[in-house]
Amino acid sequence: MDLPDLLHSLRRRWPIVLAGTALGTAAACTQLALATPTYDATAKLYITIAAAENGSATDLVQGGNAAEQRVRSYVDIVTTPRVLEPAIESLGLKTSAADLAEHVRADSPNDTVLLNVTVRDTSPERAAAIANAISTSFTTLVSDDLEVGKPDAVSPVSVRTVQPAVAPEDAATPQPAKSGLLGFGGGLALGLLAAVLRDLLDTRIRGRAEVESVTDRPILGVVPKSKSVQHTPVYIQGDRRGHLAEAFRSLRTNMRFVEQRGAEQVFVVTSANASEGKTTTALNLAAALIEGGSRVTVVDCDLRRPAVAGRLDLENAAGLTDVLTGRAELEDVLQQWGTTGSVLPAGPTPPNPGDLLASPAMAEVLRILSVSNDYVILDTPPLLPVTDAAILASSTAGALLVTAAGKSHTHDLRDALEVLDRVGARTIGITVSMVKPPRRRDRYEYLHTTDELTGRPGIGRGVRAAD
Repeated sequence: MDLPDLLHSLRRRWPIVLAGTALGTAAACTQLALATPTYDATAKLYITIAAAENGSATDLVQGGNAAEQRVRSYVDIVTTPRVLEPAIESLGLKTSAADLAEHVRADSPNDTVLLNVTVRDTSPERAAAIANAISTSFTTLVSDDLEVGKPDAVSPVSVRTVQPAVAPEDAATPQPAKSGLLGFGGGLALGLLAAVLRDLLDTRIRGRAEVESVTDRPILGVVPKSKSVQHTPVYIQGDRRGHLAEAFRSLRTNMRFVEQRGAEQVFVVTSANASEGKTTTALNLAAALIEGGSRVTVVDCDLRRPAVAGRLDLENAAGLTDVLTGRAELEDVLQQWGTTGSVLPAGPTPPNPGDLLASPAMAEVLRILSVSNDYVILDTPPLLPVTDAAILASSTAGALLVTAAGKSHTHDLRDALEVLDRVGARTIGITVSMVKPPRRRDRYEYLHTTDELTGRPGIGRGVRAAD
């Protein structure tokens, strides 16, 4: 995933990023609300070598070096029981030396003879009292025991308290600014990661890029998604200057280039699964071809779930099934559609749709229609559930495969193409339907204000739903 893809992913998944950020911030606020404040109190001790205090310059340097060396050892001694137990006893604390050691920290700034004794407690006053008690205990231990070689001898090390601990006014923890920033940053990072992972794991087709990652077949059309699909007539008539109508005109133009490669212009329009827009595409492609002056017949070959007649408010009492079973003649069931178009409805649902579509009678119907038309468009069932579309595609000029953005997955498209390849069918191209329009509206506004229509009469009564 390169930078443009990453930015596009984050823009598309911004609710996930926002949710992650909100979650992290909320967690930080909750932690701040529930946390018990603790306070740090620090006592500063100054360590010197008594023999060097009144000596020469050399003695002073040597004594300073010796004091620094001792301070590094004293850092570890401060938290030992020999220092902490007297402090516990003097204050009457109900704790052990081991437990108290977890709340005591000793350190010495580099190249100094200072020793800092810091105590953290939920009470600022108690923290200061414990730090001072530990300082006193440590001073006594060094002066009376650790640095005394003989009984009644004087320790060469002098420990002085240069800054006793005082009760702090501000809590050491929690730190609202730091916690809030960490919560916000952590939540943002979590949201960004979740958004990227969600996009990487999302195999849905959204436009050209996903289709091109699956196949090198040409993309003949990209049809934007529209809320008006439930009540808009065939787009070529209903919104003659709209971007939907222009999308199908563009598909018509590309189909005319495909015409160079075939003899009979009989095409299957299908999809991997149901409800991807194949019927809408078949009807609007036919309407665009008719608008351009071509003779077109639309055949509803979805004998299991016929939709063409219902979309156009045409009769479906008799149709393709009757012709294939010998109950009717072809010319008797063809219905006029527009000036140069006709529709062959599916007719009654037969018990054996696949057998009828693979029969010699079907081949004869297509031969007759191809002679009297410039284009014959077959609206077929989806490829993956049944074999009907594959049967027809293998005996026609090819298949136009419709895939729905946001609904179909890349593996569905790949499987559908494999079905067509397996039966030796030609995939003439792919149309991506229901594509979310870009935010920039200038191109569509241009299409709405440029009338390049010829005034040709409208065709059909309307498309009522997408399939």
